[in-house]
Amino acid sequence: MNTSQVWPLDEPKGNTKAFASVSVEDLIAIRNIRVMDGIKGLFINMPQSKDSKSGEYHDIAFPLNKELRQQISKAIIDEYKIQVQEKSADKKTSLAENLQNGAEKATGHVPAKQTGAIPIGAERAG
Repeated sequence: MNTSQVWPLDEPKGNTKAFASVSVEDLIAIRNIRVMDGIKGLFINMPQSKDSKSGEYHDIAFPLNKELRQQISKAIIDEYKIQVQEKSADKKTSLAENLQNGAEKATGHVPAKQTGAIPIGAERAG
């Protein structure tokens, strides 16, 4: 397997947590793989189409052996976990910044070095 890309959903839809794509040995690319969260944890769901007559879903593309399916699944789920951790870290940083900014606005105190303003009650030099 060469590459896998994962796009976590900002607002998961049902059990679907992300969409992914993989390329295998520069021979084939599979898109629209879903990362799902089930009773036993995360798993992948290969792209499917719905049979108009029976209403059943059938995989469009799929690995022909268990080992390749496991490799694809592991690569996608590992990448999903990395993406979610990075997104979570970004949100924590953003939250901390927002809290700091909100506190500064609420108290009316913004450090002078950021604005160039002189704090109330401070005397001007010169």
